[in-house]
Amino acid sequence: MTVALIDDQALSAVLRGRTARPLGGRKIATTGCWYVRLCQAALAASERTGMLSSPFANLSEPQRVRAINSLIELPDEIELLSLRHLGPVIGRLRSRHSLNLLAAEALAAATALEADVFLSAPSPKLEVAIVAEGRRWNRLPGLGRREQEHPGPS
Repeated sequence: MTVALIDDQALSAVLRGRTARPLGGRKIATTGCWYVRLCQAALAASERTGMLSSPFANLSEPQRVRAINSLIELPDEIELLSLRHLGPVIGRLRSRHSLNLLAAEALAAATALEADVFLSAPSPKLEVAIVAEGRRWNRLPGLGRREQEHPGPS
C-alpha cells in the first residue's frame, strides 16, 4: 500500500473527517513537527484563530469534541515515526540538503516510509529535496493554491 505523508493542514482535514480524494486508499503518516504544530493550533482554537486553528473553531461543539479527541489520541491508522528512528536519517539528509528541522523531518519520514508527500502550501526547498531523493510530492486541492503532482526521478 502506498504511503501518503501529510502536512499539518491535511492532517487537520483528515481528523475533521474531510479526507482529500488523492489520499484515498493510501496509508496515512505525518511528522512529529507537523503533529505538534496542529496540536498547538487546535488546542488553542478558542483563544485565537489562524490557518490551522480556524477549521477547529468553526466546527459545531460535537464535531469539535470528536476532532480534538482524534487529535489528542491520534488514530492508530495514522503513522507517526519517532525521532529515535528519524534522527540519523535527518542527520544524513541535512548533509545533502539545506533544510530547516520541519522540512528535514518531512524529507526523512518520506524516505524512511517510501512515501509520497502531500503539501497544502508551497515549500520550494522541501519540494526540490523530495524530488532529489527520488520521492514525489503533491499539492492537495482545496488546502493549498492548486493541485500538482511532481514525480521523482525514475
